[in-house]
Amino acid sequence: MLVVRSALSLRIVLLLLVLGAALYAAGLSIYLTLSVGRAAASLGEGAEAVVYQLEDLTHRHHALDRAVTEAHRALDWPAAPDASALRLIRTLAAAGGTRSRAVAFAKMPEVMRVEAARTDERMSRLGDTLTEIAALADLGRKGAAREQLRAADSLHDLVDESLAASGDLARADLLDRQRALQAATTQASRVALAWLAIGALFVPLSFLIVRRRVVRPLETLEHALVRVAEGDLTVQVEAVHTDELGRLAEHFNEMTRVLRDRAEGQGRFAAAGELLAGVAHEVNNPLMAIAAHAENRLADPTIAEEQRGEMTQILRQARRASKLLRGLLRFVRATEHEVGRVNLNDVVRGALDLVSYRFGVDEITVGGRLDPALPAVQGDAIKLEQVLVNLLSNAIEALRGVDPPRRLTVDTWAQEGRVLVAVEDSGRGVAAEVATRLFRPFATTKGRRGTGLGLYISRQIAREAGGDLVLDAASGRGARFVVSLPVAAVPEPAPAARPSGPQRAPPGGMSLRDLRILIVDDEDAVRRPMAKYLTRRGAQVTEAHDGEAALARLRDGPFDVILADLRMPRMGGVELYARLEQAHPEAAARVLFLSGDISQLAEPGNTPVARERVLVKPVELSELERRIVEFALDRA
Repeated sequence: MLVVRSALSLRIVLLLLVLGAALYAAGLSIYLTLSVGRAAASLGEGAEAVVYQLEDLTHRHHALDRAVTEAHRALDWPAAPDASALRLIRTLAAAGGTRSRAVAFAKMPEVMRVEAARTDERMSRLGDTLTEIAALADLGRKGAAREQLRAADSLHDLVDESLAASGDLARADLLDRQRALQAATTQASRVALAWLAIGALFVPLSFLIVRRRVVRPLETLEHALVRVAEGDLTVQVEAVHTDELGRLAEHFNEMTRVLRDRAEGQGRFAAAGELLAGVAHEVNNPLMAIAAHAENRLADPTIAEEQRGEMTQILRQARRASKLLRGLLRFVRATEHEVGRVNLNDVVRGALDLVSYRFGVDEITVGGRLDPALPAVQGDAIKLEQVLVNLLSNAIEALRGVDPPRRLTVDTWAQEGRVLVAVEDSGRGVAAEVATRLFRPFATTKGRRGTGLGLYISRQIAREAGGDLVLDAASGRGARFVVSLPVAAVPEPAPAARPSGPQRAPPGGMSLRDLRILIVDDEDAVRRPMAKYLTRRGAQVTEAHDGEAALARLRDGPFDVILADLRMPRMGGVELYARLEQAHPEAAARVLFLSGDISQLAEPGNTPVARERVLVKPVELSELERRIVEFALDRA
């Protein structure tokens, strides 16, 4: 797979894009503030200083103008000047000759500062002259006062000139500042347009980078996930970059590889289960034939003691094989999951039976203590057995890696409202780096021999039942796994029902005498020993080798019990039961099923049948007798 290496991680690329966008937005604002803002501030500050200065000079000029006018009026009048008129001249001269407000001359142009200072100096002289004229007039020296008035008129003309010059300079300065602001605005507009053009290039470039580094890898991963959801586990994603999304693609490829390997293993396991279920019927038939012949032979009081011992050994080995086969079938082809009260001691014994063949081969000694007073738990017995089988199998696998003596211990006990099962081995234990991921899905130390799902599923089963599965790290040498489940609530005793009708005989008084039984089985070696035994026990037995023959036998009269094998040529037990339900419902109610694989009853479309009406091969003849009598009494 071709991988293009990238030096920048996705986080850095996105950070650079965000930082670039922020700098781009801030750069234009900063430039406009520094260029246009400076010119605008200069215009504002200059205009403020000029306006304040002109207002001050204009206000003083008006006062001096009025003072000069009043002086002419007072001196031109033949009579002596009025005292109030002289006071007015003095007041106006003081107002016009002194600054009325403080003005920051530093913010004004140099030439304007000079002209303003000249105007201020002339206004001060004019004010002093007018004050002196008022003083001379008050002393009665009108001639001297008129002489000073002529000097005041000259100063007044100079003040007018200076004030006009100051106004011209102020207008010129404001126009210069305005032109500077316009130039700055024009330049800022050009820069802003260029900046926007750069941004117009930055946006598609950013979009291209984001699409290449983020959008396209995510789309590829999404399409790959859709294909995985549709069942395609061969899909692989090309890791174009070594960033976070590239590592995500590598993790995805590893995940699909693991799923593909596990799916192959699960497929083989499922195929093995189907094969085992198919073979079970064929194996159970000869096992039942062997056991039935042995039982019939043992019932003969005339056989020699040596033959009796041999028949007993044959019967014992047949029962041992059938017990193991039933456990395997129950484990790989569990068709019903029923939650109820479960004794974990029974679950442990069933799990030990399933793996017991490994103990002798691998030289494993089994020990421990099962608490005889162990309270029941609420759960699914088949699922809980799966948990124990997985723990036992893992322990056996771990013990194979050490030299004998090898010891496996299973203990059960109750503690603080919980029931606990501990499975401990004397192996090397679990390494610390493995213990942290032990219960994760697909985590395995067995390589391709393991699915990596056993402990994960086992813990899920335990937690679904309200408990947990943990690794006891304080166990010392070896590995010790502990399953804990809450104690089941004690059910309230049901009120005793009053018997209605005649009482049935206890099981010890049951009898096959005068019962009409139809045995439907295609295996002569299975059917005939059963017929022989049941006949010897007093039943009237009729035999049929398949469903078609059974229907023909039903024409001769009704039967108390119909014992039908599930798998037969031409017409099996399921089809026979369906035909009887349609045509002879009273006969269908008297059918007992016999088979080595009962999963066929759970297939879609088949009529549901209660489990008490199913006998799993191989069944002991004495147990067969008991079940038939009980069934017949229930239907009586």
